[in-house]
Amino acid sequence: MDPVQRSSNSSTGEFQRNENGWQNSVIIIPTLLSASTLIVVIVILWKSIRRKGEKKRVSFSNDPAADLGGEWAVNNAATYENFPEVVDPILKKWEMPDGWQITDQVVICNGQYGPISRASLVGEGVADGKQDVVLKELSEDFSPGEAQDFTDLMKFHIQVCNHKNLVKMLCCKIEARPLCLVLKAMNLGNLLSFLWRSRQGDNGSRVTEKWIFHTASQVASALEYLSGTHNLVHGFVAACNVLIHEDMTVELCGLGLTAIMHRTGGIPARRAAQVPLRWQSPERLSGDTPTEKSDMWSFGILLYEMVTLGSPPYPNLEISQVLPSLQRMQWMEKPARCTDRLYEVMLRCWAWKASQRPCFMELMKQLQNLVGQADDHTRLSASDAISQSDYARLSGISV
Repeated sequence: MDPVQRSSNSSTGEFQRNENGWQNSVIIIPTLLSASTLIVVIVILWKSIRRKGEKKRVSFSNDPAADLGGEWAVNNAATYENFPEVVDPILKKWEMPDGWQITDQVVICNGQYGPISRASLVGEGVADGKQDVVLKELSEDFSPGEAQDFTDLMKFHIQVCNHKNLVKMLCCKIEARPLCLVLKAMNLGNLLSFLWRSRQGDNGSRVTEKWIFHTASQVASALEYLSGTHNLVHGFVAACNVLIHEDMTVELCGLGLTAIMHRTGGIPARRAAQVPLRWQSPERLSGDTPTEKSDMWSFGILLYEMVTLGSPPYPNLEISQVLPSLQRMQWMEKPARCTDRLYEVMLRCWAWKASQRPCFMELMKQLQNLVGQADDHTRLSASDAISQSDYARLSGISV
């Protein structure tokens, strides 16, 4: 055979072998990659399913009575699985006695840790045999960190909330599921709702200037206790976080940020920023952490809420306009039916420099002195109606 022809045949055969090898590589390599990817996906899914199986689960009965006119009825058939026993001597002393029972329980909202319900506590030793309570429960899909935070919240109420104007813990449940914190309820509800009802004349003639000073001095007393005795702040002083009883005594609630500070020594910026902006001081709006002085600013907003019977702060400003307005030293104007002495207290709370605002001990003494000078005859009123949807849109608070 001709040497050139042999060389040509050899080159052709070599090309065909290379081409076949390349084609085989094109088929084999993606196949191997696809197979390895499939194996990884299977392993991830298996681990995910296994983790879910190890988490606690809740089973609910199919009770048609669960729908109560748009609210949720609590299902007593809910049970936790694979949840470790809470062993804490402090909490065990506050465990609900065997003879006590929770009845008439209806969920009213979903809180940070789980459902918040109104209910009745009955049993031997309960005041009058039956007492209205508020329940805070740990939801079924909690994380280990949330479970620890929830038990720490219980201990916070035991160790810190020992003041007549702070919401009271009656007992807790740690030996049965779900974990539950039982708080004393105030029969007139929160102060914001009370103020709204006052617009409609539902609360008689009790809402007067003297009533404002008396109520405010109780809140100031609670805040002075938190800051002076425990070096803690509240972080969201507002009418929605004050509970009121028919004898006109009040208790400060909404202590979630305070409990975090008690446990960790500070309040994370992310949590502090969740407070509606209209209640925050200028320094907090600029990114500073909550302090006693920022609570004092919010206290001035609370006074505005009371004298306006529940109007949202800065009603004529959009959220984005609040801080620029304050930076121009433009405070809220004196509301109608607000006396000069009450407005002067509000302006002291709104001093631009935090260091120039009073401490709560000083303010509490001033308010108590003003009670004797205040008008107790002229009932406060408001001519404009409040739409709860508009209020929620403006304020960021749903009541």
